[in-house]
Amino acid sequence: MPKFYRNLDSLHPIMMFCCLLAIVGCSHTSPYYSTALPKSVKGNIEPAAALRYRVILLGDGGAPRDGEPVLKTLDEWARKAPKKTSVIFLGDNMYPEGLTERKRAYAYTRLGPQIIAVKMSGAHGLFIPGNHDWTKEGATVCGALNAQEKFINRTLGNLSNPGAKRETGAVKEVFLPKDGSPGPVKLDLPTSDPTLRIIVLDTEWWLRQYKKDPKTPEAVIDNLKALLITELPVVVVAHHPLATHGRHGGFRDWQAHLFALQDWKKYLWLPTPIFGSLCHYIDWHLVKSDQNINGERNKNMVTHLNDAFSIPNKTPCLIYASGHDHSLQVLKGHNADYLLVSGAASSKKVSEVTDGTDTLFAHAHAGFMVVDFLANGKILLRVVAPENKGVQFSLWLN
Repeated sequence: MPKFYRNLDSLHPIMMFCCLLAIVGCSHTSPYYSTALPKSVKGNIEPAAALRYRVILLGDGGAPRDGEPVLKTLDEWARKAPKKTSVIFLGDNMYPEGLTERKRAYAYTRLGPQIIAVKMSGAHGLFIPGNHDWTKEGATVCGALNAQEKFINRTLGNLSNPGAKRETGAVKEVFLPKDGSPGPVKLDLPTSDPTLRIIVLDTEWWLRQYKKDPKTPEAVIDNLKALLITELPVVVVAHHPLATHGRHGGFRDWQAHLFALQDWKKYLWLPTPIFGSLCHYIDWHLVKSDQNINGERNKNMVTHLNDAFSIPNKTPCLIYASGHDHSLQVLKGHNADYLLVSGAASSKKVSEVTDGTDTLFAHAHAGFMVVDFLANGKILLRVVAPENKGVQFSLWLN
């Protein structure tokens, strides 16, 4: 046996585990910037051209803290140009199981702060479903989803400040897709003279094996392809990412390996060496949950969506925005031009993230993303952190 391997065998088990943690690596608790980008991306860019329309993207906000800082900062950004702004919540709007009958009393503490942040700003708000917004498998599989849709339609339906008159041509849709449908549903914004197209998908439909809605995957993709053929730039919004370097992409940092019980309770700082790593190995390599990108149904969904995004003569700029992983990631896409993961709307649920060859920006931090569509045709992406931390990343997308 070579000397190198004999030395490994002689290592104390704790030392071997420390070597494993070193290989696993650390999460980007400080912002990561691709070295291929100019230094200017690290600060804020104030565009000279006039704003045509603004889209604010944030997801997984269904467990807000009291006085949630993300929502406070969101309100500040939405108020800057409310008549030209849509705030899109990218699913998992209510943890842990959506608006089921037994969790109905929590609607005002989980959904309420998100709705109020939009309503008080006067901007348009749109909620889309995530996996936690669906009921568990069974006869009433869409019960919680339908209840949430009704609740949001009732409480956010006027889209404006209390007592304010609805603007002519204001966007009416506040929860899409409706009634457990997979979509796609299109919104051309602003309604009077569109400068962009939003396409809404419910990706959890794919992972539930097409519950409720009788559409076939092929019909969904054909409809999606038709909507992508436009001269407008397109933002496809859904809950599940096409690519991610966070937990749902298989990454767990050293802390998750060493303190695995924190997945259940954050205060459980009980070291679980070996056991934590074994749990993560089983979860990723043996269980292969469909909520992760290596799950069979998830891979099938991603293949179908990438097929739609690969068509010729499509939109001049295609952005796919999602949540699900509780971090902030900007990835360079292949079939889509950019893949955005903005799932850090709840500051107490932020999780670890690393980088890949496609990563332009990554940060394990609460926040949201702002995409500005300008009068000169340019598109500016900014990643915003709360509590006066400001813009962490700015990038021209076209």
